[in-house]
Amino acid sequence: MHSIILLFSLVFLPSIASAWGSLGHRTVAYLASMYFSTPATIMANHLLNGQDISEAALFPDKVRHMPQFAWSAAWHYIDARDDPPRYCGINMTRDCGGGGDDDLLNRYHVQSEQESQGCVVTAIANHTLRVANDSLSRFDRGQSLRFMMHFFGDVHQPLHTEAEARGGNDYAVLFDGKATNLHSVWDTLIPNKLSLEAGNDEDTNNTVLQNDDEMLAAWTWALRLYNDNNNKEDQCLNLSDPTQCALQWATEANAYVCSYVLAKDVHGQDLAVGEYYYDGAVTVVNDMVGKAGRRLAAWINFIAASASNSSSSSESKSGSGSSPPTDEIEPPFLLQAQE
Repeated sequence: MHSIILLFSLVFLPSIASAWGSLGHRTVAYLASMYFSTPATIMANHLLNGQDISEAALFPDKVRHMPQFAWSAAWHYIDARDDPPRYCGINMTRDCGGGGDDDLLNRYHVQSEQESQGCVVTAIANHTLRVANDSLSRFDRGQSLRFMMHFFGDVHQPLHTEAEARGGNDYAVLFDGKATNLHSVWDTLIPNKLSLEAGNDEDTNNTVLQNDDEMLAAWTWALRLYNDNNNKEDQCLNLSDPTQCALQWATEANAYVCSYVLAKDVHGQDLAVGEYYYDGAVTVVNDMVGKAGRRLAAWINFIAASASNSSSSSESKSGSGSSPPTDEIEPPFLLQAQE
């Protein structure tokens, strides 16, 4: 097993250079890579054209405010119109922005935010089908892989599954004495603080990671989650109806809104105070980031295995058992690791 981790260190660990983005999304991507099968590693390298996997996972956040990608904004969340902390629950018809099941493959090409349909649940289904569709171009499948990886992170963040106060954005709170909002606390400040603490940073009140530290911090957090994993949860794997699994994960994240995120009064409170809020929040964050990474790995492994089985079946029927040319696979990180 240690040799597997060493291989993935060579495959996916970046050189530490200038980078920016969400520590949580990078960690989900790196953790998933630690569980990748060989076919999944090859497929990811091929579709991402050798891009660092954590950088690829940030793509949807980098482009969501660009006019040409405005249609993707609603895909980062699902607005559960429930009543936390009294009651939490997701109803797809009510909460998913009118995104039924029609023509998932074409939904990627809507041209404006007004035409955008669906939510993070249907977006995962949409891009899963596109990644698995080998009739699409390598570029289109690669873009969908980037979206899919990112949305796995989003669907496991409790406040990305909640409509209350715009997912916590309208709840004014403090964190280490600084004014912020509840959504930012869960998206960024808690992950950054716990990573700095785990790294024994001298200033644990500094919850802003320097750009050139973020990728290494994400890899370190992912490795810690990998080594500490005692959770053998059953994996939901259903490519024929990927909405089923995505809804299951969103519902699980949404339950945390009632059981922890909004279980206490947060208005004006300093949520970095351990006994009041932070210590328990760290447990939730580690649980959900870990599950997101492991589930993403199982999902991509399943897609890659299905593609391999389909390819083997086609070769058998055609009487050809040859492997695809290496110049079509192009796994640059693997080639570097072999040198």
